[in-house]
Amino acid sequence: MPARIQPDRAALEIAHRMLFSTLSLDEMLMHPAHKLIVETVARRHMQRRERLDVKKLQANDRD
Repeated sequence: MPARIQPDRAALEIAHRMLFSTLSLDEMLMHPAHKLIVETVARRHMQRRERLDVKKLQANDRD
C-alpha cells in the first residue's frame, strides 16, 4: 500500500478556505475527523494543481 502524500501548508490553507469553516486551520488539524477532511480536500487540490502546466499555456501548446 503506497504512502499517502502529505499536503503542504499552502494546500491545507486553500482547502480550509474551500470548506468555509468557522474553525481555524490549526484547530481543525488537532481534531482527527476534521484533519482527515482538510487533508483529503488539500490532496485533491494538489492533484488539480499538478495538472496545470504554465509553460504549455504560455507557449499556447495544446495536446
